[in-house]
Amino acid sequence: MKDTAQGQERVAVRSAADAFDADRALTTLRALCTPDMQGRAPGTPGHDLARRLLVAELTSYGLTPVLDSFAIREVMRLAGRPTLRAEGGRLGRELVHRAEFAEHPRSGPMPGPVTGTVSEDAGPGEWAALPTVPQGNAFAELADTLTARGAVGILTAQNADASGFLTKRVQGPAPVGLPVVAVRPDLLADAVGSVVTAHVPLVRVPATGTNIVATLPGSDPEAKPILLTAHYDGVGSDPERHFPCAGDNASGTAVMCEVARVLTSSAPLPRPVVLALVDAEEIGTLGSGHHARTLREAGVEPDALNLDMAGKFNGKIAIELGPADPAPRHVIAALDSAGRRLGIQLYAGMVSSDNRRYASAGFPAAGIGVGAAHYHSPLDSPERIDPDALGKAGRLVLETIHHLATQN
Repeated sequence: MKDTAQGQERVAVRSAADAFDADRALTTLRALCTPDMQGRAPGTPGHDLARRLLVAELTSYGLTPVLDSFAIREVMRLAGRPTLRAEGGRLGRELVHRAEFAEHPRSGPMPGPVTGTVSEDAGPGEWAALPTVPQGNAFAELADTLTARGAVGILTAQNADASGFLTKRVQGPAPVGLPVVAVRPDLLADAVGSVVTAHVPLVRVPATGTNIVATLPGSDPEAKPILLTAHYDGVGSDPERHFPCAGDNASGTAVMCEVARVLTSSAPLPRPVVLALVDAEEIGTLGSGHHARTLREAGVEPDALNLDMAGKFNGKIAIELGPADPAPRHVIAALDSAGRRLGIQLYAGMVSSDNRRYASAGFPAAGIGVGAAHYHSPLDSPERIDPDALGKAGRLVLETIHHLATQN
């Protein structure tokens, strides 16, 4: 009889995993990546549109999503199209935003254009060229020194990524007292001796973040819940260029919505499953931090699975586990069993995402990272999403949930 029950369990698990429809997930992903979503940055109309879309989708599966809002002290946003023009010297032209120069997260206010000659030893009225950028307090101290010398701003080096763009950065330490602009290193070298006029209207404004939480009741009302999370926010679009934010993390969000559909159409599991689409991951994992504190204060200690970037499969899937002591052995066993059943290779790797917030709260947590073609780039688009990656991520999550629900 025991063998028969185990066999039935394996059939049920396989059936649930096989019900995952990667094409449906891809449809959700595409809807999250349209230009009117504005890159899903908190505080924008596009972000609110994405939230409403996700609430409607979860509701269509018979769930009752709860919105849990929290204050965001500030988000960085470009208030207009950035410009940078060099005259004289070796450069002598206007540079292209995002491809050749970009905003710097430590920049002080720049309400209007700033003009000055570029110098590696900047004095009064000059831009300081920094081929090597000091880190932490050293950068702030250098900015203070340059301010005292009368410099008008700082040009720092930033390499383009594999997509050919300067990665969009939306968080960082406190701003310094001077305007700061990032420039591609080869162009920064050519700019020395040129007269540069730059206007990069980077502003910092408060916003409201919103987590979307829905619960599938388990057949055992006393059972410990399983928490599945993915962040739905993105880095936001530039004024002149759309950022779809497909791999990071419309992919994880879309997989989670399709997992929700499969679970709601199946028999209840012994343990409840909490689905949390968390906000503001890109600006410091603020949504998951808020959610983890809420759970801890309520005395709820779930097993947490977080999915971030499921748009490209590179032959194996990264898993980050936490907390380290004691090791979440039952989560390890569930993931290992799921990977073996599906023939998916797993490896211990860094998944620097919301899973760390839940691990820091003391919950057994696993970050699952499949991959993405580009990161914080305009090329992170639905056209570069691999449907097979979505399918592998969804089936792995479903098998892991079923193992956790039936073995613990």
